[in-house]
Amino acid sequence: MSHHSDDQLLQAGSDSFWEPGNYKRTAKRIDDGYRLCQELQQLIQERAEIEKGYAKNLKAWAKKWGELIEKGPEYGTTEAAWKGVLTESERLSDVHLKIKDNLCNDVTQQIKTWQKDNYHKTMMHIKERKEMEDSFKKAQKPWAKLLAKVEKSKSDYHAACKTEKTATNQERNATADSSLSPDQVKKMHDRVEKTKDEVRKCLEKYKQSLAEIEKYNQTYMDDMTAVFDKCQEAEKIRLLFFKDILFAIHSTLDITKDPSLPQIYEEFYQTIQNADNNKDLKWWSNTHGVKMPMNWPAFVEYTEEFRDIAKGSRTKEALPTAPITLINQRPVGEDLHVCMFFILRKHIYFFKLSLLFLPISLGVVLVLIWANCLLFLFEYFRITHHPQLRTTHCLRKTIIRTVTTIPRK
Repeated sequence: MSHHSDDQLLQAGSDSFWEPGNYKRTAKRIDDGYRLCQELQQLIQERAEIEKGYAKNLKAWAKKWGELIEKGPEYGTTEAAWKGVLTESERLSDVHLKIKDNLCNDVTQQIKTWQKDNYHKTMMHIKERKEMEDSFKKAQKPWAKLLAKVEKSKSDYHAACKTEKTATNQERNATADSSLSPDQVKKMHDRVEKTKDEVRKCLEKYKQSLAEIEKYNQTYMDDMTAVFDKCQEAEKIRLLFFKDILFAIHSTLDITKDPSLPQIYEEFYQTIQNADNNKDLKWWSNTHGVKMPMNWPAFVEYTEEFRDIAKGSRTKEALPTAPITLINQRPVGEDLHVCMFFILRKHIYFFKLSLLFLPISLGVVLVLIWANCLLFLFEYFRITHHPQLRTTHCLRKTIIRTVTTIPRK
């Protein structure tokens, strides 16, 4: 049997735990425990995401309807009752965010810590599983060798019986066959005797191997049970821990135990209870109805108003929108010096602007000054020889200066 490997020795023959190699299901439970820790963390994480999403949706919903209610036609204490629904949602959102934080920070962290303490994973395997498999293999190996010996002696015995049966049939047929010589019949008889002797030898070996394995069965059972009990104890620790974790999840998700929840709904109820139709109707009457104050029509004495005279959008924008009163008026015919003042000031500005071209060309400057002088003389003669133009020009300039100094009422 030396050419057989340990794995070949441990070939399972039935589904019983005691059969070779069937302990691997129990050892695999350690791997399953490690994987279950991962899956339980994933389960909790997904539930935490659901709580987070629900809280986020409650917040978004409350914000959306808060804006709609603010812009909507509802008013008064009934509007406050509407907003009470949104307040409940915002506060309930905080409760579910707290649930999410507890699941992620407390429950999940407990699982990670326990998993790290109870499972030591390497690149190839989990240390605890490898130790249990080695212990099972060590306890089962002697018994597996005896079992292999039993199976071989059984196979040899059955083969010998088959050979003996065949030889007996051949001898019986030869005895009845007259064509065979007595020597041939005697040879067949000797072969039958030889096979019977082989059957007896194989039977003794078979019974001896069975006696040996039966003698070792109790030791085998004791050794395997000792290792199995260790596995059971480790699994018991896992099951109890998972039960505690599931209770922790229950405690976290059971919002009925949250002390803030009754307060939320008590205040929600009170907000709705405070809705008073009489107050709302009175407010509407005072703000938009028959109880509003009114400026009833009364006699108003006429007061002279100064209306738009100047042209152009710029002048209109400079004029005040409220009624104005003309407080200073002079005869236009006596204001020739006022018109000349405006014209002279404009040409002095042009003269200064011409001097900016002095660094470039003196000729350009002289041409500009000459043109400015001609333009001044033209405007002077135009104003002095056309009284209507002088009247319009002076009146516009005078009115603009006067109006801009009048304060609004």
